[in-house]
Amino acid sequence: MIKPTPRRERERQQHIRHILDVAESIFAKEGFFRATMRQIAQKAEFALGTIYSYFGSKRQLYEKVIETKVNKLVDSVTKEMAETPSVQGKLEKFIHTKMTFLHKNLFFLRLYLAEVDVPRLDISHSLPKKVHEKYDSMLCVLTDVIWRGIQKGVFKPMDARVVTKALDGLTNALALSWLNSAEAHPSLETDINTITELFLNGALVHQEPTQNSNDRKEICNES
Repeated sequence: MIKPTPRRERERQQHIRHILDVAESIFAKEGFFRATMRQIAQKAEFALGTIYSYFGSKRQLYEKVIETKVNKLVDSVTKEMAETPSVQGKLEKFIHTKMTFLHKNLFFLRLYLAEVDVPRLDISHSLPKKVHEKYDSMLCVLTDVIWRGIQKGVFKPMDARVVTKALDGLTNALALSWLNSAEAHPSLETDINTITELFLNGALVHQEPTQNSNDRKEICNES
């Protein structure tokens, strides 16, 4: 029989969750260096000493915010993939669950992408080791799915690790556009469908006829 959690511990966990939610919004708005523990304490309506009793430093609090959300992201994605039997379905679940989670957590999305080296979309550079390992476990699951799809002939023979990085990078890049684009953005479902269609079926409808250089010169001269 599972013993109920004592009231004091329940209150403590509730306070921590509240502080993390407040810290997430402030870090997303101000950035790590401009945000202060005093700001977080005031908005959370706790004494500054109380905040420090839960988190020893601003860096520790910041890393805990990232760690908590990454854990939820990875657990959600891997759970949905595990419950889907087909290889193609698992890949679709990766796209749908990851994109939906990021879209619903825009404060976290801003922090998450701030930790990403955008040109290479590599989260390993500045995230704490255990956060990187957690995120990497999700990518390992995806790589295994793609590898099994290649073995079954569902996907073309390719390096599964490269395909994983490409898909992860594509979803990150599109999520980044939600924050940077000043124009009206298509719906989340449209973005998910676009990535899924592009990844599973490609963007090419049919092969264009090729022309040799002489043909191209004649066209240019005619024009």
